[in-house]
Amino acid sequence: MCGRVFRLALCCLLLVLHPIWLESARALSTEEEASRLFAFAGELMEEADYYRAITEYKRFIAYFPADDRVPLCRLNIAVAYRKGGKSERAVEAFQEIVQRYPGTDVAERAFYDIGVTWFEVARYEEAADTFGAFVAAYGGSIWTDRARMFRGWSLLHLWQLAAAAAAFDAVSDGSLHRPFARALAGELRADIKIPRKSPFLAGALSAVIPGTGQIYTQRFTEGVTSFILNGTFIWAIVELFGHGHEVAGVLLGFFEWGWYSGGIYGAVNDAHKFNRRARAAYIRGLENRYPLPAGGF
Repeated sequence: MCGRVFRLALCCLLLVLHPIWLESARALSTEEEASRLFAFAGELMEEADYYRAITEYKRFIAYFPADDRVPLCRLNIAVAYRKGGKSERAVEAFQEIVQRYPGTDVAERAFYDIGVTWFEVARYEEAADTFGAFVAAYGGSIWTDRARMFRGWSLLHLWQLAAAAAAFDAVSDGSLHRPFARALAGELRADIKIPRKSPFLAGALSAVIPGTGQIYTQRFTEGVTSFILNGTFIWAIVELFGHGHEVAGVLLGFFEWGWYSGGIYGAVNDAHKFNRRARAAYIRGLENRYPLPAGGF
């Protein structure tokens, strides 16, 4: 009798515990599946297979929407878009994270990465604005001094030297970036000597003697060509009028005016290009001596 009661009690206990064990087994299986999927997506990221990684991270979000790793999946999707060359889509994804998870570490990193994305594609005005907003919002972040450095570099590319120096000066004294930041600020406040051509002078020279503006901006072939063409046209116009061919002279003069005014405009544009190249060369020299913040990308 006692044995029968014991067996009955054991069966009842098993009936009670079976759903619990089954649910635990299912939960364990689900967790293992989620971890395998998350790890697989991470492996694809390491292999630079960004678009497959995006697909797997999106699959993870769809299958396990309550998982604590979902925000990180969204962040990795945005990073994959950026590294895959889809900067606009990356910025949208980062912005969505900032709005979806305010006050979290993942939102903080996403905000910073918006600035990095703009900087990476040479959208320096957007980068400077974003890094400035990041510093204002996250003054105590581990990314703050990197943001200040990138803001300084962005302003430097925009040739806003005083603002760039101020951004570098704002880097914290205890930061690893401080020595470079101080040196950069000092250089930008010094008397920077880089070659420069006056657009006004280039245009004026070509207006007086066609081609000389191009020669002034070191476009020697274009300058000689312009001088010969314009000289030939002007000589031909004078000859036509001198021989009473006024209609032909006016017609040729119309075309010559196009060449002449185009030469002036070209000389002005060449001066601007010369100055941009000189600035770019100066900035490349600074980048070689003062590398960008480690871990920025």
